[in-house]
Amino acid sequence: MKRVRVLPALAVLALMLVGAIWQPHDPDAIDLALRFAPPSFGHSLGTDQLGRDVLARLMVGGWRTAVVLGCVAAIGMVGGSVFGIAAAMLGGWRAALILRTAEMFIVVPTLVMALTATALFGLNPVTAGAALGLAGIGPYTLFAHALARRLLGEPFVQAARALGVGGPGLVLRHLVPNMTPVLFAHIGANAGLATTAYAALAFLGLGADPSRPDWGAMLFEYRAFIFDHPLLMVWPGLAIAVVAATLNAAFDAD
Repeated sequence: MKRVRVLPALAVLALMLVGAIWQPHDPDAIDLALRFAPPSFGHSLGTDQLGRDVLARLMVGGWRTAVVLGCVAAIGMVGGSVFGIAAAMLGGWRAALILRTAEMFIVVPTLVMALTATALFGLNPVTAGAALGLAGIGPYTLFAHALARRLLGEPFVQAARALGVGGPGLVLRHLVPNMTPVLFAHIGANAGLATTAYAALAFLGLGADPSRPDWGAMLFEYRAFIFDHPLLMVWPGLAIAVVAATLNAAFDAD
């Protein structure tokens, strides 16, 4: 059952990455003769106010969102897990130092940190993903630390220690495999939040080129046509909702 739930998430991520190498049309090609064209064989989702293909722009926005999710996972989950496990293994003042530092990241709201980073360095998938990933290190560190501490008290881990297993061997053989399912459930929820957070940043457009086809930027651009051509806002909004819901469902713990 778990594998069945993961398949839709893999399919969605694959479709998001396809936009990096192929689009049915040039996403920035303007053709005023085709402005507001309805969905057709040539333009599956129609065109916008400048005659640009909506599907092509959605596909580009998809791979840009996928880059953000990759950065969030790499920085937040991996970094937070490493610090959390290290704190559990080290104990004492070193654990206290790591945990207090992690709590400092929690104090600053995620969106505020991301807004600051994008205002300083501009909005692009890498800077946004790095900011959102750094914002997630604190919660992941505390979460991983709690999991690791609980596992260190389990009889099978104590037996392994009694047999001389310690350090990296204990972490890789006993802690990480047993922590991974719960960590993936946590990252599923955070991946959905990262999707909406990046869309919010693109919607606000701090330091961003408004012509870039990010899903949030598309919502901002098309909001003026919500009554006359509501489908222009439906497609990027639906893309955000589908990605967030699919990732949450795929990694949700049983």
